[in-house]
Amino acid sequence: MRPNRGVLLTIGAAVLVAGLSAVATQGLAYAGAAVVAALYLAFVVTFGARTTGIACMMAAFAFAPMYRGFENLTGGIPPTDVFVIAGIIHLLPTVIQHRLQVPTTYLVGLLLVAITSLVAVMVTGDLFTNAFYAIQWLFFIGVLPLFFAWWRPRVSTVCLLLWAYLVGHTISTAKAVVEGAAFADRYDGFTHHPNAFGLAGLATIAAVLFLLRQYENVAPRVVLLGFAALGVVSISMSGSRAAIVVLGALILLIPLVERSALMGVGLAAVGACGVLSIPFLVDVSGEESAIGRLRGGGTATGSDRIREDALADGLERFWQSPILGTGFREIELIHNVFLEAAVAIGIFGLLGYLVVLFTLARPLFSLHPMRRLSYLIWAFIGVAPTFPGLWDRTVWVPAALAGLLLVRHEMHDAPADPEVEPAHTPQEPVSPGRA
Repeated sequence: MRPNRGVLLTIGAAVLVAGLSAVATQGLAYAGAAVVAALYLAFVVTFGARTTGIACMMAAFAFAPMYRGFENLTGGIPPTDVFVIAGIIHLLPTVIQHRLQVPTTYLVGLLLVAITSLVAVMVTGDLFTNAFYAIQWLFFIGVLPLFFAWWRPRVSTVCLLLWAYLVGHTISTAKAVVEGAAFADRYDGFTHHPNAFGLAGLATIAAVLFLLRQYENVAPRVVLLGFAALGVVSISMSGSRAAIVVLGALILLIPLVERSALMGVGLAAVGACGVLSIPFLVDVSGEESAIGRLRGGGTATGSDRIREDALADGLERFWQSPILGTGFREIELIHNVFLEAAVAIGIFGLLGYLVVLFTLARPLFSLHPMRRLSYLIWAFIGVAPTFPGLWDRTVWVPAALAGLLLVRHEMHDAPADPEVEPAHTPQEPVSPGRA
């Protein structure tokens, strides 16, 4: 006689409750962990694996703009990583039903990065440290974008993930306002450095540029413009010169992406007004704001000196082994993502990395319906020469959505279709199952 399913579930729940109760008696931290585990399991049982996976991904996106500020909550492991891994595990039953087909150029570039990383890990010593950093890097530039390409979530799900990112950065900005400046009148919110705070503001604006085209009603667009304004404010508060310059570059890209000469003229006029108002903006925002530091005020001179020294050290380290690289040890001290890649895995690895970035960035100027996700890639490319973050979650978690651009689309009118088509042309009248 087969046991009743309800009886088995009841027994399992009783055993689970007993186990969590035993854990909770070990102390306050354990009690908190037990409560979180109980809520998590209740959510899984109530809503199922797919919805739980999407919720985990939303949490990962919400923590991404402030992931270093919450590491202590998860034992030194960024909460973004915990939620990303949990989301992937829950979504795998859905994902494996799809066929994955991506451009060969991306795979070749990623394979070259992987091979050169493996070589660097094996020949440079300090195996554990090098492998740890190499795996992180490959995960965020390869595994996560490929996962999104394989999953192919609906546009509504993509929007939810990006909305979660906007909310996360809003929380970080609120903390910056309440707490005050971290140092030298520069703010960092829940991030680990003002430059990371500025990068989160830049990524917020890049996400808004995608989301604005997904809504026709005025209300959500007004809300999104409010988030964009918050991003501009956070960039100014951070004092990040790279973020403010790249923001200007992204704005100049808009007429090219939207194919609008009128918009180009309008942006040129706005830009001219902006240039003329720089002295006023500096007076209002202060010498340590992004604009003030761009003019050379505040701590700009000291930061320039640090970057110049880091660049010289990075070049010296690169010439020690330009072919094989010298590994990932203390690579973030170089303050230049491209030089970091060359130093870590050599010149051929850098070429592979550039191919990966090119493949993800190029669709911005195509007719792909999701092409505006590439704004996030371009934002990263723009700050990369002055930013120490090969695997920084602040930008790479949302930028990994650009993996959806690796999926072919048969439509030529970008705004017409709200979803990404499967990677192959279906033969049946009913499209393959999507998440």
